[in-house]
Amino acid sequence: MALFTGELQRALAAPGCPLCRLVRHQEEAWIWHTLYEFTGDPGVRSRLDASYGLCHEHAHLLRRVLTGHRLLGGSGVARIYETVVLRYSEQLAALQGAGGRLKQWLGSERQQLAKLELKGCPLCLSSQQAERGAVFFLLEALQKEGQLWRPRLKSSEGLCNPHLLLTLEDNQAHEDPELRQFLIQDQLERLAELQGRLYQLQRKQRYDVYEQI
Repeated sequence: MALFTGELQRALAAPGCPLCRLVRHQEEAWIWHTLYEFTGDPGVRSRLDASYGLCHEHAHLLRRVLTGHRLLGGSGVARIYETVVLRYSEQLAALQGAGGRLKQWLGSERQQLAKLELKGCPLCLSSQQAERGAVFFLLEALQKEGQLWRPRLKSSEGLCNPHLLLTLEDNQAHEDPELRQFLIQDQLERLAELQGRLYQLQRKQRYDVYEQI
């Protein structure tokens, strides 16, 4: 817990959902670590080969990390994707070799196309684990040191809806009705404030209102 509190405190003080920020930090760390240490690791390479590399979202994150940090070159990415592209090309080329009756060919084609689907992005799996860990530690902090962490959560920009639902579905929240009520009430107060701002924005845009937006 002590190792995580610094990261959690910084995430709560920064803009946006703190859990989103923690997960994104872990994703970027995974990319750095993989490119620096594991481009030649057989286990990592086999998982990336099996999934045909990273998913669409994480491939774009990989690009942003590379372009945003000059210390990282493209050789590690090239090394990883060289075998990914080769494997994908071999599977795609197999579609050209289908023969025999049409029904048999269609069955073979479906099997080959299924092999080309992107499955099990390793970074997605790592992110899901990080997300569960972040939810656990946030709830533990709110539960065990509520006087310290609950004001920090309330002064933050709050949880996004997906992460709010994850916290409410967690066993810690289910087993602590008071903690669960705190999370719900905090979000309701934020929604009430947002609703008021939306109303005021519309009101101030009326032709007969001369207040500054």
